[in-house]
Amino acid sequence: MRILHLFSDWKWTGPADPVLSLCENLQNEGADVVLAYRKTPIDFPERTVGKEASKRGLRCYEGLRLTRYFSARDWAHDLASFGPYAEKERFDIVHTHLSHDYFTAISALSFRRLRPLIVRTDHKRDGLPSNLFMSWAMGRTDGLVTYSERLAKLDMKNFDFPEGRMCVIPPAVKPYEGPVGSLRQELGISTDDRVIGVIGRLKPDRGYDVVLKAFSILRSRVDRVKLVIVGRSSQIEASVMKPLKELGIEKDVILAGYRFDDYFLMIQTFDIYIMMRAGSDGSGRALREVLSLGRPAIVSDRGMLPDLVDDGRTGFVTSWDASDLAAKMEVLVNDAATRERFGENARRRADEEWSFRLQAKAMKNFYEALLRMGPRR
Repeated sequence: MRILHLFSDWKWTGPADPVLSLCENLQNEGADVVLAYRKTPIDFPERTVGKEASKRGLRCYEGLRLTRYFSARDWAHDLASFGPYAEKERFDIVHTHLSHDYFTAISALSFRRLRPLIVRTDHKRDGLPSNLFMSWAMGRTDGLVTYSERLAKLDMKNFDFPEGRMCVIPPAVKPYEGPVGSLRQELGISTDDRVIGVIGRLKPDRGYDVVLKAFSILRSRVDRVKLVIVGRSSQIEASVMKPLKELGIEKDVILAGYRFDDYFLMIQTFDIYIMMRAGSDGSGRALREVLSLGRPAIVSDRGMLPDLVDDGRTGFVTSWDASDLAAKMEVLVNDAATRERFGENARRRADEEWSFRLQAKAMKNFYEALLRMGPRR
């Protein structure tokens, strides 16, 4: 079985690690996998798709331009070269992940007499956008993968997509095997403080105003508690700084910035984790990493976040309401035994269900089922 995975970016964004880890584990399952991605256009010091692919020993192809941003020249190049390349390499499956590489594959391949099957993974937080162009493309798609039953039902409804060609495969997370510790001393947090953590792009739509308001309510009831915000964004003034100043809680909120080398030590610093809205990729990677390290989480009822947190077992699910969030924070802050029990349940679930090996096996089985069905007519 020959599979081409497309990824129209060079940056190490939310969907990048799941895509590369899937390719890596499909290879371990005996599949012949090639990854085509956007070639890094500059000398970039941080992680990139190309650097990570090389580190993992993945077979790659850089002959497609796959830019996420509109470029008539790059688009024309890919439309002209993709079909002949796929035909020459005799791929059985072309698996797309982002909208540009998806529309490139559909436009270049769907009208060819002999073509590979086209599969799309819905990485979107709120499902694929329901519009005429997406409906046209979905009508020419042979298989669809989602991370949750909730997204599967939404996509089936929006596009009248056949249930037999859809597969729900939970997102995976790599087991952490690094050093054990915390960053309390560096952050100026005492051993007696309870730490609530938040990680993500500091954008106004991610609910940081709700988290800060809830933390302000909590601080009026509970002593020795800190909120640590991890991330960066050009919109930090609107999303964090303005509500922080209005609430007057600056002394108990720590802005930890973007973390890379000590990222997992930062997670181990948390006693509780909060996520009100996932990033645009929707799979809640930071949340899954936190849960896999045995930390309980409180999440909102938006997107697939309730699918990742078992309410009352690995954490709590809340509404977009600061008072309710504060009440659930208070329960966990004041009850170390519940925190420990929830955290252990979360770690166990991650070990048993969120394995890239299991994900790759399920994906390979789905490919085989699609090949037996053949292309959609």
